[in-house]
This record gives sequence, structure tokens and C-alpha cells, in this order.
Amino acid sequence: MLKYLKIWTLLALGILMIVATPVLAQDTSDQSGDGAQDTSMVFGDGQDGSGNTDYDYEALVKELYGSEDTTEIVTDEIPVEVEKARNRNEVRGPAPGMFANSRLNGAYLSFNMASPYAVAGQLESWYSYIDAGMAVKLPYEVYVESIPLYFLFEVSSFSFENTYPQGGTFAGLAYILQASAIGDQSSAALGFGFWDSEIGSMLELGYRFRPTKNTFFRVGTRGVLITDIELIGSAWWAELRLSMGFEL
Repeated sequence: MLKYLKIWTLLALGILMIVATPVLAQDTSDQSGDGAQDTSMVFGDGQDGSGNTDYDYEALVKELYGSEDTTEIVTDEIPVEVEKARNRNEVRGPAPGMFANSRLNGAYLSFNMASPYAVAGQLESWYSYIDAGMAVKLPYEVYVESIPLYFLFEVSSFSFENTYPQGGTFAGLAYILQASAIGDQSSAALGFGFWDSEIGSMLELGYRFRPTKNTFFRVGTRGVLITDIELIGSAWWAELRLSMGFEL
């Protein structure tokens, strides 16, 4: 009897093992499948890991910066005055000078010769001669818009002598303060001063060229107006001028 009981017990255990083995295998496969799905959820950032993530990136870019169709290129508007200043050509004046570290740097010294070639009717019977002078450009400048103005002081001689219908002379030294605009080759000057004891004014136009870096020759014409000359009153004349200068 005991023998049959052991046999039946072994058979029951065998049947239970046969039945339980497929169930355990199915549970193990389910757990591994869930783990893989969880892993794909983590690496896919909420989507299947095998999915395409470019779509999300493009959507984020559009959300932050807008689409290409709606994006506009914004250009900074340049103020009118700044644009004019950019378009202006820089006016270059005198050369750097021979004494870069001196207080005289920016000045020049010139020696002049002049002779009238046209006079007012009151001076037609007056003889004139070749005059000489010296001018100093001061090392200061004032800008009007983009044009620099320079200041000069000149001392020069002048001489007129009348022989007909009556004698007389108008001669002496002229002391003239000038404001000049000096370009690369051309220059213009306006000045006021005294011709002997008479008040007068002048306007000069000149053209110059440089034989060396800090020297120049200038050819110009000057018109002079004197308010009151003894015996004849106010008068004017025009003179041709030659100058040689040194940039200091």
C-alpha cells in the first residue's frame, strides 16, 4: 500500500511541474517585454525609440523662431546725417609737416611774389611794381561741416605811383589776417587787414603742387579792395601771385 502511495505522489508532482513550467516561461517573457518597452519609452522621450525625432526638433524651432515664411529680415535704418557723413569725402589739407612733435606742427611758412595785372579805372595811370611778402599759417583749424578752415597771417609790400595828371604814391606794407580752406591741390582764402593805414579786404584762389612731401609751390590770383585811398577814394586791383612754402 505504501508503495502505491509513493507512486501516486511522484505522478502528481510530475504533472504539476509540467503544467507550471509554461506559465513561468510566459511570465518571464511578459516581464522582459515590458522592460524593453519601458526602455524604449525612456530613450524615445515619450515615443518609440525606433521613431523619427526630427519632427519634434523642427516643431521646437518653429515655435521659438517662427516658420521661414513668416520670418522677416529686420535691417537697422541709418540716420540721414550719419549716411551723409559716410558719403562725404574726407578733405585732406596740408602735409604732416617736418616737426611732428613740435608746437609748430601743422603750420607753414611761405614766401610770396605778386604783381597787379588789372586795376580799377582810378588806378589806370598809376604804375605798379613786383611786391614781396611772407605768410605764416597758424597751427589751428576750425571745421565748417567737413571742411577745415586754417588761419594765416601775412605781411607783404605793395606799391603804386601816380605820374599823371598829378603825382602821388600809395605804397607800404600790408598786414592781413586770412581764413583759408586748403585742399590737396586747390585753396581759397578770405582776408581783412590794413594796407598801410587804409582798411581793405582780399579774396584769393590758388593751385599748388608739391615737389617734395613738406614743400609746395602755389600759383594764384588775388583781388584786393581798399575802402579809401588818398586822392582817389576806394579802388581795387587784381594781382598774380607765386608762392613757395615749407610745412612745419
